Amino acid sequence: MRAAAQVLRESGAELIFHCGDVGGRHVLDEMRSLESAFVWGDADKDRMGLLRHSQRIGVACYGVLADIELDGKRVAILHGDDKKLFQKIVAEQQHDFVIWGHGADGEDKKVGKTHVVHPGSLYGGTSRTAVLVDTDEDRALVVKI
Repeated sequence: MRAAAQVLRESGAELIFHCGDVGGRHVLDEMRSLESAFVWGDADKDRMGLLRHSQRIGVACYGVLADIELDGKRVAILHGDDKKLFQKIVAEQQHDFVIWGHGADGEDKKVGKTHVVHPGSLYGGTSRTAVLVDTDEDRALVVKI
């Protein structure tokens, strides 16, 4: 996470958003170098510990689903392990972006009006990647970590 935060900062990111499976408090500590937030993943077993720590260091926790507005765009961020929830949010076509993180493989596609983005993985996959989302240009740029 340290390397990812550095690459994202240097690339001009204004917000770090972790799509779940945080793994531990040390990951949240690395995120606080920018405005940061996260959602729960299925591997986040100490949710209350992560929540308390995130509140102490100023990293926002959105639970299982963040439904936020960024630069006038409606964005849903979730882990994606709940396939029914993920499919429902994409099918409703209420969001400009749906960003999810369950699994190691990245994704960048349009489904109707919705830009569906999976940043890949920082841990456990064959490569380490993150995504810079440009809400103005409606695009996602994969960055190798």
